[in-house]
Amino acid sequence: MLGKAAKKLEIPFVMLSLPDAWNWLNDGKIDDNLVTFEQEHVDEKLVAELEQRGVDCFPSWKSFLQLKSKRTQKELLQKNGIPSSPFLSITGEWNPACDDFLKKNGGGVLKAGRGGYDGKGVWMVDAAGRTASGELASEVAARIEQPYLEKRIAFDEEIAAVVCRSKTGEVELYPTVRSIQLEGICFQVEFTREFAASKVALRAGTIAREIAEKLDYVGVLAVEFFVKDGEVLVNEVAPRVHNSGHFTIDVVAGSQFENHLRAGLGMPLARTEPAHAAAVMVNLLWPPSEKEFAPLFAKLTCGPAWPENAKLHWYGKSEIRPRRKMGHFTVYADTLKECQEVASQILASRWVQG
Repeated sequence: MLGKAAKKLEIPFVMLSLPDAWNWLNDGKIDDNLVTFEQEHVDEKLVAELEQRGVDCFPSWKSFLQLKSKRTQKELLQKNGIPSSPFLSITGEWNPACDDFLKKNGGGVLKAGRGGYDGKGVWMVDAAGRTASGELASEVAARIEQPYLEKRIAFDEEIAAVVCRSKTGEVELYPTVRSIQLEGICFQVEFTREFAASKVALRAGTIAREIAEKLDYVGVLAVEFFVKDGEVLVNEVAPRVHNSGHFTIDVVAGSQFENHLRAGLGMPLARTEPAHAAAVMVNLLWPPSEKEFAPLFAKLTCGPAWPENAKLHWYGKSEIRPRRKMGHFTVYADTLKECQEVASQILASRWVQG
């Protein structure tokens, strides 16, 4: 999707896997290239080598490394007085402070600072220090990267704000959206002009912008929030284009992918005001019941034409795994109800749920 945006803007580019990035460096063909990443699970040795060789990057190496770990994110938020759930970094072995944290909060959530995504790297822990499977949290913490404990929040809903900040200092904020999860994985994102104008949504956008400006950040930054009793708490920060901003491809003049590139190159940012009053983005998560790729892919793409207000984006993945994000589609209309009705029809007729 970044590549498609680059083609639209007539920006020459090369897309590299991480192993190929090492080969590119070793071949010495770095020239005056500018580097960006589409995900944060990048070997820090590669980041250090790029920086040592003077290869420029957006976001900056400093911003990227501060946000690469969820634990350092929490520490950064705490340092800057940005609301987030209480937490405890586990910097060495499991210790009495960890037990005290769990007892005080009636349990908690053990998270891997690095390596977790889409619900992975997260364990619910009871006050006695055991996970849902009965394993000791101390044993889990010993085998994951940068572990930390977090207070469990009985939130009302989850929302996300996406902001883009240019190297020139220009900022564009996308409308805050609701995020609906399935087993810890984002399943749907809902946008409405009414919610985007609400107090809680505007507060989330303000915080996202504050984080970007405090970091002198360049590019797209996504911030996920818990909402509890009308207040917002930062859950996680993603230093990249993000699933919660995919709807912008079809609904906004300047998608998150286009503006990410514009920001890094110092081009004027495109406007982020949606052209429609409502939209639903649905992730196509591979159903655990389906063992073959071709039949379900054919069901999705063949048959009657898609509705005019529904756009499919397939990611070109052929390897299937349960709940893997294989693509998404976006439906836009005048009301959220209309969007949901069309989305439900598409899922029922072209996909397999469960």
